[in-house]
Amino acid sequence: MKEKITPHLKRLIDEGSKALSLQFHSVGKNPTVENTEKVVEYAFANLDPLGEESQYSPVKGITHKFRNRALFKVSYRCAAHCQFCTRARQIGDTSGDLSPEEIETALSYIRDHPEINDIILSGGDPLYTPHITLGLLPELAKIKSVKVIRIGTRLPIHSPKSFETTPLKNLLRMTCRISLKKPLYVLINISHFDELTKDVRDVIRRIRKNCTAVFSQTVFLKGINDDVEVMGHLLNELYHMGVIPYYLYRCDYVKGIERYVCSFEKERMIVSEIRRRLSGIAVPEYIIDVSGKGKIPIPLDFWGKVDFSHCRDYDGKLARL
Repeated sequence: MKEKITPHLKRLIDEGSKALSLQFHSVGKNPTVENTEKVVEYAFANLDPLGEESQYSPVKGITHKFRNRALFKVSYRCAAHCQFCTRARQIGDTSGDLSPEEIETALSYIRDHPEINDIILSGGDPLYTPHITLGLLPELAKIKSVKVIRIGTRLPIHSPKSFETTPLKNLLRMTCRISLKKPLYVLINISHFDELTKDVRDVIRRIRKNCTAVFSQTVFLKGINDDVEVMGHLLNELYHMGVIPYYLYRCDYVKGIERYVCSFEKERMIVSEIRRRLSGIAVPEYIIDVSGKGKIPIPLDFWGKVDFSHCRDYDGKLARL
């Protein structure tokens, strides 16, 4: 994936944040990466292990894997490129841009499938292209069968100053109006405490005032947050900020991002210890997104030995990991 780093992130990296350097610098340009444990190049075979395009995309921009909810990929554009992104195959590619006709086709698909009551705007980053999202949100809000709207973003982490621009100010005002009628949740991907600068905290406070609630999502990243103290500090701080930790993901098995994948046993130990230490609301659900199956919760140490080679999906069928 092409390297892309915002001035905000560059400043933090230049000031010494190894956690951010490891996330946003490619291996060849990052001397700290070369000192990490060597992994087999391309141990994973698939660029799209979750089957977003190959199995679950009925029309461009829509991923419909589960009956009652759908993902709306607004574009493939982001302010910065996280090198562990599950959509590394797409991010930064203009092929994800939607024409007005394609947007209408996607909206028509949602209208024609009233079983879809929950829409997640994603991408790319829907807040990085506010002009598109400004047009989408009121159209989604008009659809009676859509009861909940979610927006997944990392822009507050990538570029908090962007929220001083007119398009994003307008977008926050719109989310406020919509959230008075329908629940509108913002989900921010946050990996490390170093990301929670004063500017970022200020932006999160503003977002909280303009939506129903703010949740966080975090991915376990080897050498970055696979530590009890580091992860516990982050989650507790988010909880104290009024952000609800939602999901703690095992890194997806995407070809090219193998170096970020932690051991199952270590992750499980970390989450188990965090469960002992933190308030319940501060502990996200620890899950793995199993290829073609969905987000499966991972049992903690309190339930004894676990065979990490397989699990059962929501239909009770055996799924190999």
